[in-house]
Amino acid sequence: MSNQKAPRITNMWSKTVDGEKGEWLSKVILESTRPYTYGARNAGDRVIFAGKGVVLNMPEGTTEINDGLLRALIAKQDGENAVSVEMVLEHPAEYRLTALEGFPFRVEINLERSFVAKLFGGKKIVIDPGHGGEDAGGKGPVSLQEKNVVVPIAKNLENILRRAGADVVLTRHGDENITRERRLDLARKAGADLYIGVHNRSCTDTNEDGIATLYAPANKQSAVLARYVQEGLVNKLKAADRGTAEQAQLAALSEIPAIEAEVLTITNLVEEVFLRGLSVQKKAAEGIFNGLIRYFARNGANFKGDF
Repeated sequence: MSNQKAPRITNMWSKTVDGEKGEWLSKVILESTRPYTYGARNAGDRVIFAGKGVVLNMPEGTTEINDGLLRALIAKQDGENAVSVEMVLEHPAEYRLTALEGFPFRVEINLERSFVAKLFGGKKIVIDPGHGGEDAGGKGPVSLQEKNVVVPIAKNLENILRRAGADVVLTRHGDENITRERRLDLARKAGADLYIGVHNRSCTDTNEDGIATLYAPANKQSAVLARYVQEGLVNKLKAADRGTAEQAQLAALSEIPAIEAEVLTITNLVEEVFLRGLSVQKKAAEGIFNGLIRYFARNGANFKGDF
């Protein structure tokens, strides 16, 4: 078959979905102009899709995904009429292929997220949207208030964690006045495995931007957790990495790994605009979640902390 007559792969993307039997999947979709011969195989930390008698009609290269299981997709033209798509995985995953006839012709590679779900089964996680009520927290150059933007980020994180099988407690759902003592006490009484505060950075220099994650100084695992969450946020939001640091106000949580994720810098005009976006609020929650996955994967699903 000549290159001109071969089917062409014209589009590629991924999403996390629930399968027909309730399973949790990372789904990769490849669209083409017509059917072609295809297969897939495991290769270390990758699933490699191979298409024969087909041409890549889109740019070759790497597309970052970072959904907690699927790190990236690498599309290549392998010879005149052969295409490969490498799915780079963070964790082991079974896969299955399905085809959807019609135009465009679609091949779906369904990657099971059961490894991720097992990490969170039985875990109790307290999510604390910072500030609230009379305490507005940081304020953007226009009008955005920290107390308002952290709530949708926290609720997005709650939804992801519940889908993963965790038991989740939010310290607030609306614009309530809640003291820090009450928030930390709630985490203790809940028997939380983790405490996740959701905040924004604030700086007197409005040119300052980026992400930071603070941690409880009295708990060894808090610093470890902070590094993973910081990495997850920076990778997902592509913002400046302002590192991790101790948060003295979390010192009372010596028995629970505890962090405060400072999602972007609200006092920076550009990042205030970003924080208003629903997609950024969702990505921020996904970044925190990706950090939690790596934390539990490193320490084991039954890990309770080393204090």
